[in-house]
Amino acid sequence: MDKSQEIKGVIMDKDGQRQRPDANAPGRYYVSEDCDGCAYCASVAPENFDFDKATNTYFVAKQPETEQEKEFVREAMEDCPIDAIRSDE
Repeated sequence: MDKSQEIKGVIMDKDGQRQRPDANAPGRYYVSEDCDGCAYCASVAPENFDFDKATNTYFVAKQPETEQEKEFVREAMEDCPIDAIRSDE
């Protein structure tokens, strides 16, 4: 591949740095390739996270819009057991 490589749904840039997995909805929050599929995020914010059977991982299916959704996504991010939920801020 030219400037990037795809490995298990994870895009690596030309310097080998990990990028946001494509399954995540565009926006501030995303689930990294470190996700182990524990489902904690979906139990806290089911409107915002969904499961990818092919990779056995979760992803941000919908960016939070309301203050309550933002609160739930932040809670999921803070309490994720392997810190797989990230923010671009």
